[in-house]
Amino acid sequence: MGRRFAHAADDYERMIAEIARQQGFVVETIDGDVFFVIRSFSPSGEEVVSRVNITRFAEGLEKHLS
Repeated sequence: MGRRFAHAADDYERMIAEIARQQGFVVETIDGDVFFVIRSFSPSGEEVVSRVNITRFAEGLEKHLS
């Protein structure tokens, strides 16, 4: 997936990723998109891994603020 957004979204993406790291989240890049990873456990004790797409959020933020 190619980048289709302005440089401001790149800045938002870096800022959000840095905040996520500071808060103790693991940050990963998958196919050009940046995610922070949330690991939790279901009531049955099974590990659940969720990935929040920082890139998509940054694109939306840039569009909203422009």
